[in-house]
Amino acid sequence: MALTAAQHLSEEIERNLGLAEHIMAPGFDRRPLERLQDWQRHRLSETYADLWAQERYRPACQFFIEELYGGLDFLERDRQLERAAPIMRRLLPDYLLQAIADAMKLQAISIEMDLAMSECLQSVERIDQPAYAEAYRTLGHWDQREEQIRLFDELGEILDRATNRPMVFKLARLMRGPARAAGFGALQDFLEHGLSAFGRMGSADYFLDTLIDRETRALEAMRKGGDWPFEPWIGHGPATDGVVQELKWSSR
Repeated sequence: MALTAAQHLSEEIERNLGLAEHIMAPGFDRRPLERLQDWQRHRLSETYADLWAQERYRPACQFFIEELYGGLDFLERDRQLERAAPIMRRLLPDYLLQAIADAMKLQAISIEMDLAMSECLQSVERIDQPAYAEAYRTLGHWDQREEQIRLFDELGEILDRATNRPMVFKLARLMRGPARAAGFGALQDFLEHGLSAFGRMGSADYFLDTLIDRETRALEAMRKGGDWPFEPWIGHGPATDGVVQELKWSSR
């Protein structure tokens, strides 16, 4: 039997908190994971620099890369989500619960894959496209990556549809004060940023089609043995030496 949106959300909250506990445990070396995630954020920012350059798509780029792929600072937001879940189940419609659950599932898959990839890349002095592609082929997590891409698409479509319902924005605004007063500020910001990003974009078709097309083409290139899967969009970059750098277009 298919899970309800509320059940799906509960499962993904528990999954993400378990991952956070693992990463934050004493003795766990987070440096390889941080190095890979830094490379990933630079790769994403360069792959979608053309979308970022357009004011219409800029907020959605920020939301996907900074909110859904923001490194290791997700723990407090997810703790807030766990505490707020009973209230959200009463107040939010199923499609918004589904969107948040999909976002949490997307985050969990990304973290799980990054943990495996970072182990595979520990001995690599500098991460670049050939090293990344080789690690991908070594692990062979093709199904997980396909699901990750599918979730990007589904989450974007849910947010796109939600922004066409005026009550959604009204509900988000009504929740702002009580959410912050109850200590759910990070969670409220996450929800508002997603809705605002897609609301300002208008139709999300081009944005989502571009993202899905490029990530799928890169995946197929790696699967076929290619060493430069992102070359059509970023040439032979990026390459990092383990020093965390600011993104070219970060809002932080």
